[in-house]
Amino acid sequence: MRIGLLSSLTLALGALLSNQAQASSDDSCYPNWTLVKDNLDTCSSLPFLNPGNDSRVNLRLLLADSGALSVVPKVLNADDQAEGYGPVPFPVWHLAPPSSDEPTQATDDTDLNGRLESLQVVRETPKAAGDAFLSGEGSRCRSNSDASAQAFIDQLIAADLPDGERQALAQSRVNLLAACDWDSTQLSSLLPATVQSPLGKGFATYLQAAGDFYSGRFSEADTGFTRLKDSPNAWLKETALYMNARSALNNAQQNAFDEYGMPELEHVDKSLLQQAETGFDAYLQTYPQGAYAASAKGLLRRVHWLAGNADKLAADYAWQMTQAKDDQRNLSLDELVEEVDNKLLMVNRSPLGTPLLLAVNDLMWMRGQPEPLLTREALLQQKAAFAAQPALYDYLQAAFAFYVEHNPDAALKLLPAELPASLDYLAFSQQTLRGLALEAKNDGPGAQALWLQLLPLAKQPLQREQLELALAMNYERNGQLAKVFAADSPIKTPQVRFILLRHVAGAELLRQQIGQAADPLERNTAQFVLLYKDLMRSQYAAFANDLKQLPASVSEDKLGYSLGYVYSNGLSLQLFQWNGANADSGYVCPSIVETAATLEKDGKHPQGLNCFGEFIRRNGLDGMPLDNQPDKQSLGGTEPAFKGQLFSRLEGYKQVIANTKAPRNDRAYALYRAINCYAPSGNNNCGGEEVEPAVRKAWFRQLKGSLADTQWGKSLQYYW
Repeated sequence: MRIGLLSSLTLALGALLSNQAQASSDDSCYPNWTLVKDNLDTCSSLPFLNPGNDSRVNLRLLLADSGALSVVPKVLNADDQAEGYGPVPFPVWHLAPPSSDEPTQATDDTDLNGRLESLQVVRETPKAAGDAFLSGEGSRCRSNSDASAQAFIDQLIAADLPDGERQALAQSRVNLLAACDWDSTQLSSLLPATVQSPLGKGFATYLQAAGDFYSGRFSEADTGFTRLKDSPNAWLKETALYMNARSALNNAQQNAFDEYGMPELEHVDKSLLQQAETGFDAYLQTYPQGAYAASAKGLLRRVHWLAGNADKLAADYAWQMTQAKDDQRNLSLDELVEEVDNKLLMVNRSPLGTPLLLAVNDLMWMRGQPEPLLTREALLQQKAAFAAQPALYDYLQAAFAFYVEHNPDAALKLLPAELPASLDYLAFSQQTLRGLALEAKNDGPGAQALWLQLLPLAKQPLQREQLELALAMNYERNGQLAKVFAADSPIKTPQVRFILLRHVAGAELLRQQIGQAADPLERNTAQFVLLYKDLMRSQYAAFANDLKQLPASVSEDKLGYSLGYVYSNGLSLQLFQWNGANADSGYVCPSIVETAATLEKDGKHPQGLNCFGEFIRRNGLDGMPLDNQPDKQSLGGTEPAFKGQLFSRLEGYKQVIANTKAPRNDRAYALYRAINCYAPSGNNNCGGEEVEPAVRKAWFRQLKGSLADTQWGKSLQYYW
């Protein structure tokens, strides 16, 4: 289990991209509608603790139980729906506040400018160099801001200084706001030359050291701040102690990052890093409630990260997340979740002594590919670490039994059999795993009873939506699909209902929902699916009968995500009023209604088969989402109740080609279109059984031979 942490941290970028234990990848995402995942699914987290979740989601669930950070799901928008999302499952950023690329907001200029006006100091730079950085962007210059300048000038106003010195020092500090990179000569020209009082010289020394710090001369800055360690001014003394540690830290890490900003921690100066740690500890011991205490705590995290000390770093994060108050943190909890994930969870391979983060790591290490990093023996050795949280430890053991050992019976023995009075996320996880174990044992009725019992207890965000998904999958797999759509069904999530309508529902259930669904979109979706499958499964008589329920004037509103389209407006019910127009190829067809009627009388009718192909081609129905069945582990993955074999236009063309009695134009067009099914890549885009290149070559020769005088024999120049 134990791998050198320092080398792992050094490879942080590689871990972000390739490690099987990584947290997430924030590219475009699409949901995976299943509840059991023993490997990371970056796009499909669930509101219960499990190995497939993004690690940040598992951490947020535990923090929610501690009362530190609430789970606040994002409200779904059109883009989320276009990607196929409902409330559950979700990508990690559906729980996190949106990131901002806007520059950080400076302290209100009015306060600083008012002080400058009272001192008759002229400000020539409207924006401080340190206030121009983007949110989250790191730089030694960040603290050269309006806020820090105002703090300095407040001290000047409060100090017993000659008016001229106060004004000169204030002017110098304002001048320093312009930039963060001066050579020694430039810096000297910005500093006051007429300060004579001992206290004034102390403030001037501070400005010199601060200028050196902002300019990257950290050794010189350290020397300057050290001169102030016995200053009679309390602010100078405290600030100098803090800045000594900051100077040492910046000096230690100067060579620790490559040109792209990625860590190369073997280049950290360990002696200077230890000096920085000692300095921050000294500051916090001397000033536990000091002005820079939150910053010092945050910078100690950086020290421990640069040192590769996972245990200290884990303790830092645990304190910040579970004990600290808002004013004791230098980052928000949301930002800390991101930081702990990047700097510890995704690269750590050593058991931690902190239950909160150890639990998250354990779940990551249960992932199955290439093989779990956690063993039963290693998990048993963690008992002492979870002494204060035995329920969490029992849950981890049950999860290990279920996900790693694939032993649902063992998992059930470790989970509470009685329902709790309320469901926090740990209790919800226990009961969810219990239900999944019953499902794995093929105890469908037992699992169904549990899901129903949990519904009224599900009060936390996203719990009910997950239970609806679990119950819907149970109904589907136990031949009770009608219960999903019963009038008193507890399953209200539209996306769950849409998936089952488009992939599993039979004709009678679809007809039922056309008549009784409360949601107009669900009614229209059911009608579209019914008519489409009537046609594509060659149920032509049923199509003619079901088409009678379609109004003469049909809405142009497109059905996109409800039919399974991704980033597409989809199609409207007007599809079934297609009149055969726009014959770009020159092959004229009647309406789809007439074509279906022709095929009902003669399923091998050459023009009927070709025109059915035209209907598919011209309306972009090749690869239609309704024809793509989910895998067996996912919602909608059971055997469809709608009977009949899916029509493929390539198979239709083959029938016409093989029909020696077919009219020459019909055979020529079928050959033309069948060959073009493989254009231009050589891959079939028309469905049906694959055709070897030799057969396609023979088709081409046939078209260019006996049918060469036809329109399509003349136009086709290649085969693929």
